[in-house]
Amino acid sequence: MAPDERRRAIIEATTQLVLDIGPEVTTRQIADACGLAEGTLFRAFESKRDILKAVVEHIIDPAGILDRIALLPEDQPLPDVIAALVDSVGSAMKRVRSVMAALHSQLREDHPHGPPHDQDKSKFFERHAQLMGAMTQVLHPYANELRVEPDVAAAFIQTTVFASALPMVGAKIDDRTVLTDLLIHALVKEPPCSTTH
Repeated sequence: MAPDERRRAIIEATTQLVLDIGPEVTTRQIADACGLAEGTLFRAFESKRDILKAVVEHIIDPAGILDRIALLPEDQPLPDVIAALVDSVGSAMKRVRSVMAALHSQLREDHPHGPPHDQDKSKFFERHAQLMGAMTQVLHPYANELRVEPDVAAAFIQTTVFASALPMVGAKIDDRTVLTDLLIHALVKEPPCSTTH
């Protein structure tokens, strides 16, 4: 296995273990999940802390959600497109939130005064722009059916899904079926009388 492939396998296995177990996951458990000897982990990463840092970078990387959006079928009805975008963005945000919550204490130890502000802000805007670009591209063929421009619709979907994932928001709004129905009626010029998802 090439070094880059080994690193990816370790990061992906650790991400799932963090979701299942939390930051208490051991290097032995990580090695077992990857089918590697424990010593092999430390040829790819210097320490468990470095593995967990790589997990954080991996989980906030937009590549996965961009791939999901790129694979959405073409020529489906606009309500189905909105539902698929809500599902894609919602699933990604739920995963990010779960990993970040599990690694909260680890992140505080690494950055007791908060993350490096300029670098963090720059990455956030870059990732946000990539996501908005992908969503806008998917919505562009439906411009005549939307109440607003595709880029505005994309931003509204992303912002609404993000807000619904915040802990203080009630469970009913966190229900993706309800959320999707609200977004369809807000964004589509002539929404169907009923929608199924």
